[in-house]
Amino acid sequence: MSMNNAKIVKETKLIMNVTLIAGIVLLATGILFTQMDIHLISNNKALIALSLLPLSMALVYFLKLSSIKKSPHKMRSILIKENDERLVAIKNEADAKTFKVIQGALFLTYFGYTFIVPEDIFKGAGWWILIILLLASLFLPGMFRSAIGKADFNGDSEH
Repeated sequence: MSMNNAKIVKETKLIMNVTLIAGIVLLATGILFTQMDIHLISNNKALIALSLLPLSMALVYFLKLSSIKKSPHKMRSILIKENDERLVAIKNEADAKTFKVIQGALFLTYFGYTFIVPEDIFKGAGWWILIILLLASLFLPGMFRSAIGKADFNGDSEH
């Protein structure tokens, strides 16, 4: 196994373990709160439902790890796709366009919510959550670009 493959296996194991632990904690907390009739949130079943996401992610990473270990030669093309700079750039571009679509949907949802439920303006939690998410989606990309640009500049000046 090459050094790059070892890095991918190590990263996959880390993600798998973190998501597995998060899923188990959410599941155990939801079951425990339900059994003990503790109402930290309005519906403890929400914790159980939330545990499905990290547990599913852990399963996906476990299957990926199993495939890598079972037949690394078959996984070679997948590993190349994940690490090829051109393919990563195409994926990043697709992710950016997807983000723009979701940002537009969030914008329309905010306006729709504001016009449909005007009594919630400045009062309802849903309205505040939508405005905060919308503003974050507008400002954070620029902040991340700036931070990444500074990190790249500092990294280049050291060499």
